[in-house]
Amino acid sequence: MKKNILFFLCIHIIVLNSFAQDSSSIDLNQLTVTANINPTDIRKTGRNVTIIDAKTIEKSPVKTLDGVLQYALNVDVRSRSPFGVQSDISIRGGHYDQTLIMIDGVKMNDPQTGHHSLNIPIPMSQIEKIEILQGGASRVFGPAAFSGVINIITKKETKSALEILALKGENKLSGTGIFGNLHFKNINVGVYTDDLSSKGYAYNTAFEKSTTFIKIDKTLNKGFFKVQGGWFSNDFGASNFYSPKFFEQYEEVKSKFISAHYLVNIKPKVISTINASYRIHNDLYDFNNYRKTNAYNSINFHETAVLGIDWKLRFSSILGKSSFGYEFRKEDVLSNRLGELKTEKIKVPDYNVFYDKSKSRLNNSTYFEHQISLNKFQIVGGTLLNLNSQFGVEFFPGIDASLQLGEENSLYTSINKSTRFPTFTEMYLKGSTVLGDPELKPEKAISYELGHKYQGKNYSFIISAFYKQTVDAIDKISRLTQKIPTMENIDDINMFGLEFSGKVDLSKLIKSQGLVKFRSLDLNYAYLKADREEIGYQSFYTLNYLTNKLSLGLNSNLGKNTNLSIWYTNKYRAGSFQLDVNSPVIAYKPINLIDVRLSKPIFSSLIFIDCNNLLNTEYFEFGFVAQPKRWLSAGLRLSI
Repeated sequence: MKKNILFFLCIHIIVLNSFAQDSSSIDLNQLTVTANINPTDIRKTGRNVTIIDAKTIEKSPVKTLDGVLQYALNVDVRSRSPFGVQSDISIRGGHYDQTLIMIDGVKMNDPQTGHHSLNIPIPMSQIEKIEILQGGASRVFGPAAFSGVINIITKKETKSALEILALKGENKLSGTGIFGNLHFKNINVGVYTDDLSSKGYAYNTAFEKSTTFIKIDKTLNKGFFKVQGGWFSNDFGASNFYSPKFFEQYEEVKSKFISAHYLVNIKPKVISTINASYRIHNDLYDFNNYRKTNAYNSINFHETAVLGIDWKLRFSSILGKSSFGYEFRKEDVLSNRLGELKTEKIKVPDYNVFYDKSKSRLNNSTYFEHQISLNKFQIVGGTLLNLNSQFGVEFFPGIDASLQLGEENSLYTSINKSTRFPTFTEMYLKGSTVLGDPELKPEKAISYELGHKYQGKNYSFIISAFYKQTVDAIDKISRLTQKIPTMENIDDINMFGLEFSGKVDLSKLIKSQGLVKFRSLDLNYAYLKADREEIGYQSFYTLNYLTNKLSLGLNSNLGKNTNLSIWYTNKYRAGSFQLDVNSPVIAYKPINLIDVRLSKPIFSSLIFIDCNNLLNTEYFEFGFVAQPKRWLSAGLRLSI
């Protein structure tokens, strides 16, 4: 650990001395939601925030959201199957239930399980940018924002357009998509639909996904109104997913949501926003091909419904910028496995099975936040008061501060408290692979962070160190004395981390001659160390974090108009896995991956060729679930 810290500090000193010679500044992205309620430019935000813009997404060798997130700073993407079939997203050593996913500030997390967090109908072509907030943010976003926040911001179209997408690839990968937008006066109406399927890279790994997304927005005299929603379905073979002894596992998931957003400028310095959303998610999980034996009672059926309403008021005065607001959230589950027994059963559509269990919980929260700017110093502090019908009352205070050191450099620090309520699966699921615990306590954490940011003409970087103290961490645990793993509040866990994220504009530093012209280089590195190890038990999630993650992205031009993007990812994961309690424990091996995209714009259209896992590496993100080896694909996006 000392060697890692020394190496990290040396990089910091060398980079800082090099960058200090350049006094030019670059244009900065404006944060819209993630870091704090009041929009703040990235230099002054007292948090570590990563922004992935639409151009970066277009040039990356990816087709789904989980693909582009795997290159981001300290984001752990653990896939059981590629192309977003099922990927668990975590930040800063957390696990998949600890990251809040949002679309334009609207929460998308599913109370059944975090495995469904990315079952959202947002096409990649409609993403303007992705904001990734490192660390807990319950002060702003409530209980779900335990280890980080990912906010997907959709594009705001300004003209009529039509786009058609087609792609083909190995393993009979096939995809089509169409997007149309009508623009007239101050109204936009956009509709997108696509399909993506494959016969699978191994036995029982075939999938069929479809997405439909609709967005209507209108600019008003003193504000903005938007309605958006969509449908998502995914049927896939889940061979080996949750037990390495069953190869006939299968799952069907469906989700639909609708949200409305209204922003009004009440006065020049007073802004009010209202969000309302409703999301329904259905999950069919068949552990061993029971569908074909008519043993329908052995299949897991779950339906969750989430209603959310929030209101925020922001205003400026001589004392600074203030905001306060209120949020209501209602979470329901109908199931034949999760919850408490119902008095009246409800039939599951298309199957001779009944939802005989259910559970509901209500969450009310109110917050206040104030931002003060004094010359080069900015401080943002506040607290959120949360009342949950199942877990009671709790305060989540926090404070962020930053100090400008000239135009390019700034220092920042933050202290924030966060929490996460156990999901319905963690509390109630009882089967051959896990035993839930209805008495689970919420997990809580306090995070401390210190960092330095630089934004220059040719370079930019963020370097940070953090320390997180977690109480009552929730995990799935396997012990030698137990035949079935159990959900538990394990002892307190403390996590230390170092992060470095940098971007270099190579076009201004290297005067390329000949065919290859280097454009940019992205470097993301994170080191994590927990103060606990697996001793006497196996951790399925909490202690299976990435101890080291490095991602390098090189973007260059071949000739006049052909783009070549190469991403290298290196991962070292803590923890282990085993076939069963009687089998030897196997430690996770290091992973080295190279992904490549070759793309060429033709007028307003784009042709691309992707090669994922160029080195043809055999690797595992989860236990015995082998990931695909080299996978070639090509596509065309035609704009009319």
